[in-house]
Amino acid sequence: MTRWLPALTVAAAVTVPLLLLKTDISDIAAYGAYAALAVVGPGVLIYRALRRSPHSLVEDLAFGTAVGLVVETAARPVFWAWPILAVILLRRHLRTPDYPQRPTIGWSWAVAGVALGFVGYLGWAFMRVNPPVPERGPVDYMIDQLNLLAVAGDLEHHATLAVPELGDEALPYHWFAYAHLAAAGRLTGIDLPVLWFRLDLPALAVLAVVLLAVAAWRVTGRAWAGPVAAALMYTVGETVLPGRAPAFFGSITVYYSWSSRSVLYASALSMPLIAVLAQILRQRSTARTWLLLALLAAGVAGAKSTVLPVALAGLVCAGPRRAWRAIAVLAGVMGLALVFLYGREGGGLTWKPFGIMADFARGRPLVIAAGLGAYAIAMGFRLAGALFVREWGPVERFLAGAALAGFAATVLIWHNSWGQHFFAIAGFPFGAILSAAGLRRVPPAGVAAAVGLAVVAWNFTIPPPRLAIYGVYGFAALVLVVALATRRAPAALVVVLFAGGAGLPYDAVHHANLGTAYHVRVTPDQAAGARWLRAHSTPDEYVATNVHRVGSGRQADQSLAYWISAYSERRVLLGSWGYSPESNAIQAAGGGVGPARRYWDPARLQANDLALYEPTPTRLRWLWDRRVRWILVDRAQGRESPRLADQTALVWSAGDIVLYRLTGPCR
Repeated sequence: MTRWLPALTVAAAVTVPLLLLKTDISDIAAYGAYAALAVVGPGVLIYRALRRSPHSLVEDLAFGTAVGLVVETAARPVFWAWPILAVILLRRHLRTPDYPQRPTIGWSWAVAGVALGFVGYLGWAFMRVNPPVPERGPVDYMIDQLNLLAVAGDLEHHATLAVPELGDEALPYHWFAYAHLAAAGRLTGIDLPVLWFRLDLPALAVLAVVLLAVAAWRVTGRAWAGPVAAALMYTVGETVLPGRAPAFFGSITVYYSWSSRSVLYASALSMPLIAVLAQILRQRSTARTWLLLALLAAGVAGAKSTVLPVALAGLVCAGPRRAWRAIAVLAGVMGLALVFLYGREGGGLTWKPFGIMADFARGRPLVIAAGLGAYAIAMGFRLAGALFVREWGPVERFLAGAALAGFAATVLIWHNSWGQHFFAIAGFPFGAILSAAGLRRVPPAGVAAAVGLAVVAWNFTIPPPRLAIYGVYGFAALVLVVALATRRAPAALVVVLFAGGAGLPYDAVHHANLGTAYHVRVTPDQAAGARWLRAHSTPDEYVATNVHRVGSGRQADQSLAYWISAYSERRVLLGSWGYSPESNAIQAAGGGVGPARRYWDPARLQANDLALYEPTPTRLRWLWDRRVRWILVDRAQGRESPRLADQTALVWSAGDIVLYRLTGPCR
């Protein structure tokens, strides 16, 4: 019981806030049963069948869970039966082996502490301010949340993914994180918004922390590198508190850990991939190791498109002669993903060196150089421990190459929605493990002093005064120079590294949910109308609407209103188009920022809107022929024609939201 107490503490620390947020205890129990029986259990059996040799129980559980997530997606056609099939086929691995390693109590509590801090940040910055469904009043949801919730809803009901608000238009995308949510919803019956805003995020957060701790232990051979690496990624923020993303500095964990579920999901799958690649580079592989590598690479490719490129860059740095087979496997998986997942599209990425600095650099070399130096200190100082690594073998070169490739891609590539930040995030676990390897010991006095500095930093204004930024950068550079000159990592270096611990608490308190800068306001009537649609329609029936733009707030004219498809789990014939392949392509070609403001097929948009504002039998038949059976009108964005009720059936209304049903093809 003493050894399991850290894990039980984390479980209780996750469950109690969920109950305080009025999450149904039956949903918590159902999600726990799903995770244990459909993900962890089968995944552990598959991992035991593929790993080279047993190491520790925590490795089997953590890496096995990651494998379970991958296979869960691969087994979508038989997702009801695959856990049973796994037990039947791999029943000989049910017996627990003799593990040569066992984490100490201190190690377990250290990892639990990192997990508790990370979950606490997510709970305060995201979960407490985002009810699953607005009921008591309007709620400002970050736009990306409802768009991605709509993607998960689409995958819950369809075998192939489409842009949820553009009918049958295919969506080439890394969608595995959302297929995981869809599978959880179908297996448990839990409402998808509850999974999204309550249950799945803290579970993934704890898993990611444990996976990084175990991966660092396995890669470095030193157990305590695990909690240090996990702290560098999931506890320590940027050296100076930056502006919120999107911005030049961006972040690693703040904002990005909750704004896009694929980031945290892909980070979790990256950890065992790193460990397996390190094992291969040390020439300790078997045929089963290569199967495990291919499986994990496929999962990572479907989770986030930015991970495999940085891993490939790291393998090239390790030495092609030693790593050529691993390079071939990852390149092959990337090629297949490019064809079958990404639709041979670049997702709006273009080559634009230093484009991320365009707001202030304007092509001036000295300003660019200064900006890169500031970026290296603010974003990468946590990785300074890598400078104290004593032996540079192929594994160390692999980790360093992947981390540097991630930051280089972020600086050299442009994306209209600041997606280049995801390269730096993808490479950061590699760097965190390497930095932890260089910090052979963490002086307690240094950590204590860092906590004090974090408390002081908490009182900074955002952004900090320019003089304070320069002062912190200069101090950090001075400490690093002294540490390098003495060839040791003194307590002072640890102070600077961990002083960034103010970043996550500050963001949670002062910038929860990114404020209201990039949000759409959803009223209880809007959510109720969409959920009425979900209850009274089938997934094959489409919805027509006049809702194409956010309609209010700072993003009023942006075509980013995804609340209909998010809460109805139904496809909209022509709703919002901002997050679509065509929008990305248009903005990439024109060098624009953000989504396309105008729809590229004005005739189709006009036909959709005229059917609501000036309905005729011909126009309504145009909707019917495109599988539209329902019309949702938000009168705040335009009042429908009174003649619409004469030619359809008014079935539901509340406030500004009105629902009509097409009863048949109009003649």
